[in-house]
Amino acid sequence: MQLKESIDFLLLGLVLLFVIAAAWYIFRKRKKWAMLITAVLITGYMGYYFYLPTLKADTHAAKYEQIMEYLDSNYPNRQFTVRPERYEPGYYVGTFDINDKLTPDFGVTLHVEDDGNVVQTSYWEDGGFPSQQDLWKKLAFSYHEEYSLDSKRVEITKQDEWIVGELTVFALLIDGNPSIAVYEYSQAGYSWNDLQESKNGDFVSAEAGGRVFIFFDEAYTGNTAEVQLQNGETIVVDAAEHRGELFIADQ
Repeated sequence: MQLKESIDFLLLGLVLLFVIAAAWYIFRKRKKWAMLITAVLITGYMGYYFYLPTLKADTHAAKYEQIMEYLDSNYPNRQFTVRPERYEPGYYVGTFDINDKLTPDFGVTLHVEDDGNVVQTSYWEDGGFPSQQDLWKKLAFSYHEEYSLDSKRVEITKQDEWIVGELTVFALLIDGNPSIAVYEYSQAGYSWNDLQESKNGDFVSAEAGGRVFIFFDEAYTGNTAEVQLQNGETIVVDAAEHRGELFIADQ
């Protein structure tokens, strides 16, 4: 039983005690009536207490059918994992954690209200603590400001990486667009510091840790590229030798 339900039962029990006390006062000259009222109230209270798990299980099962109908109707071409199918302690009745089977590490929490309306209450990520080399995989979730089942699914592939100490830089293709993601990583945690995406689809640059990082797409046809730095300076890079990989230079 959840804390809120325990509190509700406690409050209900206090109300019953008050009603029972009032009944004994009102029927103090008719103790049989007072005893009958007390027996009925206590029996009802205990019966409801023991019936509640069955009620919750039946209600959850009905709402599970509703959430499946909602997903089939609104997302007919996608496959989802929905849990819990049966009510489990720790979950609220009619609340489900749902993820697209293509993205098992993140999803949403949906709640089926009593009127059948479905609302999103939160979104979640459950991939565990990643290795430094796998930080880029988190972008599929964090790319969205607020993830929902309607969020556009992004296709992300890693092309190159540069790791020195806690600084981690990835050359990525995000929906085919050259991008650079910068992270700080330690055993205590990690942070996503920067994401730069190409504006014209050929190359992209980012600056971190006193270095400039440039990623040229394989399809880039130029032999050189001019890259303007944050300090206003411009550097010229031989792109022909670095297509499909990170070019790194000290600032």
